[in-house]
Amino acid sequence: MANQFIAALDQSGGSTSTALERYGQEYTEDNKFDLMHDMRMRMVNSPDFNDTRIWGAILFKDSVTRGLAVIMNAKNIKPFLKVDVGCEDNGYMKYFQVHDAINFAIDHECYGTKMRSVVKTENILRPVLTQQFANAEEIYNKGLMPIVEPEIPIDSGDKERLENILRDEIAKRLEDFDGRCILKLTIPEKENFYTELADSSSVERIVGLSGGYRLGDACEKLHKQDRMSASFSRALSEGLTINQTEEEFSDILSDNINTIWRAS
Repeated sequence: MANQFIAALDQSGGSTSTALERYGQEYTEDNKFDLMHDMRMRMVNSPDFNDTRIWGAILFKDSVTRGLAVIMNAKNIKPFLKVDVGCEDNGYMKYFQVHDAINFAIDHECYGTKMRSVVKTENILRPVLTQQFANAEEIYNKGLMPIVEPEIPIDSGDKERLENILRDEIAKRLEDFDGRCILKLTIPEKENFYTELADSSSVERIVGLSGGYRLGDACEKLHKQDRMSASFSRALSEGLTINQTEEEFSDILSDNINTIWRAS
């Protein structure tokens, strides 16, 4: 189904603390990853977290180590391993061992990988794409599907201009890309903006990230984008709290999943 979406469950580092705070969960630096895993398990064990609406799930390495990729495969949901280890201040990905990440993903039966960079300025845009597509080609050649994520911050004062440059530069990279990839991009300002990229034989699909938008705003913007489905993290877990009963928790998550699915 074209409107199945990718659930982003790969919070790590600072985003773990933010996610737990929204969830209403007290934590320490020693136990926050355990508590984050508990929250993820609560989500994936919810009845509507299934392959009817969800095509894939992006997972933090810690979650894969704890067996979450096995659970996703059992649900017929494709697991993707987050392989980057964060970004430098300029948005460029920090160095990581691509070969080790590939081997870990293969050993744990992941369908693909995900790498995130942040495009803050035009100066970093082209180096970011060069880095992303070089890694993506290596990953694809090992039998995995890479998700390429050059995120433009939603609060960028130059967002629309950067999107114009990003689209053109991605198109150039795709012409020389020996493989296939998924593009994960900030939902653009203009309607149907990335449709031409979706026509490339090198693009498996295009997904939009919520990027800090609230669920309603993210879905409203996504609905205006033909051939872009969702890959939401914060918007997917919006309204979920530690103190809810299992019924309350599942009902809210079900509403979120259905809202995202309809917008995709």
